[in-house]
Amino acid sequence: MKVNCRKVEACLSKEVGAREIEAMKNTFNIILLGAVVLVLFAAFSASAQQYPTPVGPPPGTGPIQTVGQGIGLLNQILTWVATIFWIAAALFVLYAGFLYLTAGGDTEKVQKANHQLIYAVVAIIVGILAFGLPALVDAFLRRQ
Repeated sequence: MKVNCRKVEACLSKEVGAREIEAMKNTFNIILLGAVVLVLFAAFSASAQQYPTPVGPPPGTGPIQTVGQGIGLLNQILTWVATIFWIAAALFVLYAGFLYLTAGGDTEKVQKANHQLIYAVVAIIVGILAFGLPALVDAFLRRQ
């Protein structure tokens, strides 16, 4: 059943009932709350984390002389990757919310918004892994 209506009053007078509209409002509220929590989490975690020290040119002949320098370089790269994914996740959550707002009862648009929300969750997971991976690699390489 595909109903194309632009206003809530028009939806109520057509085949879409009050339950469907209430479910859409609840879904939007959950997405909005998730976006607010994501933004607050990102702000607090960014202000609380310690960034790795920059890696300068090594004194020897090769680009990386010690394991510590390799870990430092990996930390820098993954910090940038994680930052890009956090920004992408926030943009995907906002875009998904916009799609839910403009769906107007269209199931295809609601499904597209659901996919965008899934992409945001994947971006969040990749961002978390980018900060956890250096510790894992460090523990693996320093193992005797």
